[in-house]
Amino acid sequence: RLGGLGFDRWAFVDTETTGLAGGTGTYAFLVGVGVFEEGHFTVHQFFMREYGEEPAQLLALGELLDGLEAVVSFNGKNFDMPLLETRFIMSRQPPRLSDAPHLDLLTTARRFWRYRLESCALSSLEKEVLGVRRTGEDVPGWLIPGMYADYARSGDAREMPRIFYHNAQDILSLVTLTALQCDLLTAPLSEDSGLPGEDLYGLGRYLHQLGEPDRAETAYVQAAGTCRSPDVQERVMRDLAYLLKRQERRGEALPWWQRLVDTAGAVYACEELAKHYEWQDEDLLEAADWTGRGIALAKAWPRSSKRSAVLADLHHRLERLQRKMA
Repeated sequence: RLGGLGFDRWAFVDTETTGLAGGTGTYAFLVGVGVFEEGHFTVHQFFMREYGEEPAQLLALGELLDGLEAVVSFNGKNFDMPLLETRFIMSRQPPRLSDAPHLDLLTTARRFWRYRLESCALSSLEKEVLGVRRTGEDVPGWLIPGMYADYARSGDAREMPRIFYHNAQDILSLVTLTALQCDLLTAPLSEDSGLPGEDLYGLGRYLHQLGEPDRAETAYVQAAGTCRSPDVQERVMRDLAYLLKRQERRGEALPWWQRLVDTAGAVYACEELAKHYEWQDEDLLEAADWTGRGIALAKAWPRSSKRSAVLADLHHRLERLQRKMA
């Protein structure tokens, strides 16, 4: 749905609120909307100076949103947009963009970067992916509701520019993150892409889900050579081997199954090798050898129901192979 719209029809939305729990008692006292206008990216900020101004704030916000057709946010599907819909209804105004196509960058960011980063919060992505360093004007998001409450009680607005800065930077990060993700999904993957292996794995999985197995394979192959995390490297080789197997390129998958056994002690890779040699190459001795290696690896696991089930399957396979050889 987003693909048919020009970027000038997108609203990059971020709110600052009086609370983080949502609900009818939570106000969006500052709503930022970034839009492409006449070749420029402009951030509009709608600030509620006092609670009685909310209808006017929302009326002005609605006039801008009426000219747009899609939403980009960060966790906005769960928080920002439902909150704005509630505030419009509470003010007896029609909600805007409720059924519009909505790109929530938290969801897509996790697909790209969760294999490298402990957190995919916007602050973490700014630091680790975008290279953004905010100035001392910024304020942590969790402090903002309390700062607005102090302002509403005292009328002292000296701290408000820090919130405006925080909101504007969030929106600028939204549009930059969107551009980066678009580039990752469409640009050719060169051998010197410079992407960490863990990021390449996330990209490969995403491309595979989008029905682009050839580009996914390229990402997996590059990731297998550059991953620093042993766990992620095992996932890369596993997914690559299964991709090749599904494409009936079983011979090309063999080296990856073997690497999985050698580097990760993967019992499932022993099973895949045993299946290949039994049914594809009809080499029963080799199939029995890989089954035996799988049994030896599984015996080293801690005792559990999974260990018992895997060993039972492997012993059953080995006995069947021995009968066939006899």
